[in-house]
Amino acid sequence: MLKLFQSIFGGKASSGGKFDPALVQAAIDRAIDATDPRVRSLSGHRKRLEPAILRALEHVLALQDAMPPRIEASRKTYGEDERLAAFFASADRMAQVFGADRALIEFLQGPSGVGTDPVIALLAMDRTEKKVLGMAVQNDRVQQEVAQIQVSFDKHRLLDPSATEDEHRRFVMRRAFDQLLTLALARISMAGGEREALAAEQSVLRAKLRALQSAGWGLTQEGGEEKPEPATIEAKLADVEKRLQAVGSGAGTLPLHLDLLADTLEKAPEQLRIETVPLLVDRLGIRQAKPGGTTVELRLTEVRNAAGQSIVVLPLAIARDEIPKRDVMSEIRRELG
Repeated sequence: MLKLFQSIFGGKASSGGKFDPALVQAAIDRAIDATDPRVRSLSGHRKRLEPAILRALEHVLALQDAMPPRIEASRKTYGEDERLAAFFASADRMAQVFGADRALIEFLQGPSGVGTDPVIALLAMDRTEKKVLGMAVQNDRVQQEVAQIQVSFDKHRLLDPSATEDEHRRFVMRRAFDQLLTLALARISMAGGEREALAAEQSVLRAKLRALQSAGWGLTQEGGEEKPEPATIEAKLADVEKRLQAVGSGAGTLPLHLDLLADTLEKAPEQLRIETVPLLVDRLGIRQAKPGGTTVELRLTEVRNAAGQSIVVLPLAIARDEIPKRDVMSEIRRELG
């Protein structure tokens, strides 16, 4: 059964840029388990995958190194860092997001979170642009009903809260590697989807893909739903694996699945990338053509994948006293309303 929550990035690259052989073998196993375990029946499958795995691991390491410097997220720095001011409407709103974040709450309640200060986490958000009508100064005159583009950030979530920078670095690399595997599985699930003989197999693979995405392997957050518990995901994947085995060996399709997995990993830079996006906006989030006045220049870091998904990310160090304690009884009363 696929072990979703066990990191394969427990070590570091050794001298000469070579990865520990145990890490490479663990990555191969994780890649096969995440996509189609039946490819293990193919002769030479490890030899076929190893170069692709090495390429993917090198890219994952490069992605982590390309992350922007970590910043302190506090009421003090809210007024000092333009990105925090753009991402959150106020310092109070930022604190509310932290206090309600499920991943952060679970971390603080677990053994790793005891006494941790600050908490290291990756802030992730969706960037949305929409056309609006507003006022603008044109030719030294205030014009009404001017077409503008408003930029907003929503679906804030904290990824991989950690006690140390090294631990968080490993979690981010694991997340990037798993995103590559999700993209490979998506390609496999689509392969031959129109052939009637493979309909059952494709259905099972797509069910597995949905399970992985609900576990947080994708870039997007689906509909604001809460992430299922690890035990629930594990049980669902175990059921999918059982159904996949019942479909049959699918010997004719397994070489194709192996090739799609290897191709996705070999082309990791095309599948997953980090881009710096310059953005000029005013205090209301309205795009501006040039600097000046109340305009601020933001340099956003976006993670984009081959499926057309993207998120804005920013590594944070969050002091414990910046995280409001949950008032569970008040939350219950609001729900009962």
